[in-house]
Amino acid sequence: MPDILSQDEIDALLSTVIDDGASVPVALGGGTDASEFISRKISIYDFRRPDRVSKEQLRSIRNLHDKFARNFSSDLSSFLRIITDISLVSVDQMTYGEFLMSLPDPTSFNIISMTPLQGNSVLEINPSLVFPIIDKLLGGVGQPISKMRELTPLEITIMDGIIQLILKDLEDMWKQVVPNIRLMKELSENSPHVIQIVAQNEVVVLIVFEVRFGSTTGMVNMCLPALVLEPILSKISSQEWLVGAKKGKGGEYELRILEILETLLTDITLELGHTSMTVRELLELKAGDAIVLDKKASRPLDLRVQDRHKFNGTLGIMGRKKAVKVVSHVLEDLI
Repeated sequence: MPDILSQDEIDALLSTVIDDGASVPVALGGGTDASEFISRKISIYDFRRPDRVSKEQLRSIRNLHDKFARNFSSDLSSFLRIITDISLVSVDQMTYGEFLMSLPDPTSFNIISMTPLQGNSVLEINPSLVFPIIDKLLGGVGQPISKMRELTPLEITIMDGIIQLILKDLEDMWKQVVPNIRLMKELSENSPHVIQIVAQNEVVVLIVFEVRFGSTTGMVNMCLPALVLEPILSKISSQEWLVGAKKGKGGEYELRILEILETLLTDITLELGHTSMTVRELLELKAGDAIVLDKKASRPLDLRVQDRHKFNGTLGIMGRKKAVKVVSHVLEDLI
């Protein structure tokens, strides 16, 4: 015959549930006192939004696109010829349906392929940002329009330059994870509900950027379906590519800087010496007068690079031209 709980034991169990909702009382049975039960920590889980991307992977994606924001800010400033500030707002996962509901309609909705990855992603640029950019590119000051409307074919073509600029910088960043990746715009639409790249309940990673220039502020959204990212999630979660990317990029930039420096023109001047004279003496100077400088003829002269004393040298002649022979470095000024 199974054990039957007494009224006192039932009251003890009920009081425990009321006192601590996070504790799950489990009767041990077999003659064990029912007041002994196991407390389990309960965590909330939404089965409609399963976590397909771990927090570590989201953190890596955030780091990756934070670098993109800095690089694109510089490129967009040069493209628009105005100082722009781009910041990464958030990196979250949600369903594709929730992403579509968060977008304005109409908007600049662009389907992006990520070869060799299967499937497409979405690059969305808010109309509050699109029309000021078009106005700026057409010679205006970058003013928004009073009433939102769909983009004309001409305006979509104008925005292609901005989209290609975004994809180029995104491609450079993603090559740290997928070396042969290629991002390309496949299609542009005014409504986000016309094309569905994945099912409404599919999980996507939403990357949100805020763009500011002048008095204009707008958002740029990058939507990456988890189905597209699945083949490379193991690489994203690994920190090895991130460390390697830093080293590789550092080496690449170093070589590029050295290449630029090798062709950079600098001003080099030879300083013979100094002296002081009154304005009257200066006005009375005539051909044949000698000006005595403060430096002895036997001492080396100052050779200055970009107006900084870098070398010491002696004056001479090479062929038909005057020349200076470098005799020593000024080490203390090279730091």
